[in-house]
Amino acid sequence: MSNVAIVTGAGSGFGLGLTKKLLAAKWIVYGADISPDGLETLKALGANPLKLDVTSDKDVKAGVSKVIKEQGRIDLLVANAGYGSFTAVEETTSEQVRAIFDVNVFGVERCVKAVLPQMRLQKSGRIVSTTSVVAHVSLVGLGWYSATKHAVKAMSNALRQEVKHLGIQVVTVEPGTSKTAFGAAAFDKLGKSRAIGDYDGVMRGLNKWLGGLYRISPGPEKIIKKLYRAGTTSRPRAHYPGSWDVRALKMVFYAIPAKTLDRLVLWLAKR
Repeated sequence: MSNVAIVTGAGSGFGLGLTKKLLAAKWIVYGADISPDGLETLKALGANPLKLDVTSDKDVKAGVSKVIKEQGRIDLLVANAGYGSFTAVEETTSEQVRAIFDVNVFGVERCVKAVLPQMRLQKSGRIVSTTSVVAHVSLVGLGWYSATKHAVKAMSNALRQEVKHLGIQVVTVEPGTSKTAFGAAAFDKLGKSRAIGDYDGVMRGLNKWLGGLYRISPGPEKIIKKLYRAGTTSRPRAHYPGSWDVRALKMVFYAIPAKTLDRLVLWLAKR
């Protein structure tokens, strides 16, 4: 019997790469996305395309019900759909804050709650969420985006403990900077959000040093491998840092005092 996976945000980036690896390993994959082009790509690969908007209760329930009706089980949910928004806290409108939480947090919540009844029934299953290195720290321009990733990490820690006795495993994967369409979209929002001159210096600095990191960052292959390992290994860890730089940054973030971290970040922003 083949294993059954649902991957959200499967039409591009990490989700598409993971879908390819799962298909190669003979999994039955339902690739969920809102992009028509992405859905066509998934279909051509041999995945089962699901037109699914994670901000829609109706879409999520219908998509998960379809998988259960057709396969009778769900072995893996990869809650990967999300986007970045690099903006100053004050310059981000309330509508923009609600929008990013609706995808990055409540989108995960909808998907998790939709698959848990089936996983509880079968006494097995795994839930993998894509968080970020900024689930551990918040920096200039990343306040609201970091808040969404902090929220998913906190929820995943609690859920892991709540469902362990039911045979369900909960894992997070923490990417750092990576060359996908994510960075371009996030920096595009930074350019369009600017409205308050008092933040010109630090936001220009963010654009320079974080943009530089994205330009020299590796492709998505390492993160895709970590997502695959998180979803398929028999004894998964609770958290998978995406690469060595994520592990190093986490150690720095937790080891140095907040005042020192602030000075470091603001020094980088002025370079």
